[in-house]
Amino acid sequence: MAKPRDTTPVVVTEHTLAAADDGYCKLTAVHAQGVTTIAPTVLVSGMFTGRRFWLSDKQVGMAAYLARRGYPAFIVQRRGLSDSPRCAARAGLIDHVKYDLPAVQRQVSERYAQPAFWIGHSFGGVMSAIACARYLETQSIAGLVLFASQFEVGKRMLDWPANRITRGLAWLLGYFPARAAGLGPENEPTAALMDATHWVETGRRQAYLRDMLRGITQPALAVSGAADRVDPSAGCERFISHFSSIDKHFERAGTANGYSVDFDHPGIVVSKRAQTEVWPFVADWLDSRAAARQA
Repeated sequence: MAKPRDTTPVVVTEHTLAAADDGYCKLTAVHAQGVTTIAPTVLVSGMFTGRRFWLSDKQVGMAAYLARRGYPAFIVQRRGLSDSPRCAARAGLIDHVKYDLPAVQRQVSERYAQPAFWIGHSFGGVMSAIACARYLETQSIAGLVLFASQFEVGKRMLDWPANRITRGLAWLLGYFPARAAGLGPENEPTAALMDATHWVETGRRQAYLRDMLRGITQPALAVSGAADRVDPSAGCERFISHFSSIDKHFERAGTANGYSVDFDHPGIVVSKRAQTEVWPFVADWLDSRAAARQA
């Protein structure tokens, strides 16, 4: 018999944050009424998606689920995407990591006087990890959860030589047409596409990204889909292996490991089966790490 769906009301508020480089990003806060806070969470989406990846217009999504479990969520809408405020500052991934995410951390710390868990999907996980390794206050990081996050396997159109085509298209149009290409609901700013191809191309051939990730010592969970062809499990397992965390775990979500399906790239978060199999697994992991911090 299926477990009844939790219908505890959630409250959603939106804020605009100014960064140190005069850029702006949108932050959507989600908390559940009458639920005791265990720890806040920060949700960072990948490329070609925005905040609706975590919370639909009908308030359905992992953000609402986490809030009801005691983990109020802050969804980051990257600068330059969708209805984020327009500004003259560069709208790249590097700028987002260096300027926006520290501003998000300060906002979350002002509201909740306790460390937050950072949760990212795809390149959102890569950005979260880089920020945690280099730009965020480490004492305010409770841990990381990474869905389908890596840069070393696959991603042919972001690596040399095919990335010359990807970059050229973005320069020609003034943006990368993700919607027309069927890659996702959000077109990407040219600067963001350039940063993504830079990370993939140079990160595979030089050690600087891998060395940077060794600065991560917080608890870390990496979850990949066994059927993911965008960010294959081999890359996701390799990504978390670079961390210096003593407490780190890689989870391959597929039938071989007891799941009902082999999850794909978006389905690891946004699918009916993820709601009943992946979300509870992640929330239980958060519970155990939060309890360990309080012990």
